[in-house]
Amino acid sequence: MKKLLIIVFALGIKYAQAQHIADTFQQAEAKGYSMQSLDKKYPGAIGAGEVVFKGDDEKRLIAAYSNMMQDLSTYLNKNDFYWDKPVRIFNRVYFEPDGSISYYLVNLAPVGLQEVKQQRFLSLLNSFIQNYKINITAKSRFAQCSPVIYSNINKN
Repeated sequence: MKKLLIIVFALGIKYAQAQHIADTFQQAEAKGYSMQSLDKKYPGAIGAGEVVFKGDDEKRLIAAYSNMMQDLSTYLNKNDFYWDKPVRIFNRVYFEPDGSISYYLVNLAPVGLQEVKQQRFLSLLNSFIQNYKINITAKSRFAQCSPVIYSNINKN
């Protein structure tokens, strides 16, 4: 009896698993997933033109996004990460239709964080987005950007 070896090749098909990457704008550019390249794959959530959320859905997205920022601040503080003062950081977040986060990019260049603090923030941000889902879903991927003022919730 002959043994049959079956090899299956998937040609031309990319199997995409959701990424969960938090990084600076500058590092994302260097690593090949710049904001410009991601913006081609993730349409804007709200705003002018072709957007994912309109009308009442836009209001729901804003509320869900605000809650996500509060959840992140709570997570940072629970993990003993404290800001020396309120810090304004520009974010660009790329979501999958189920609300999971594929990319969370931040512009830390103008903030002037010490390298150790910057790395700790990025490490915690990476950890936060691994299982986090924003409390809204969509029919397609979407992106949302905003400046956020991060501050401590409570510091003992």
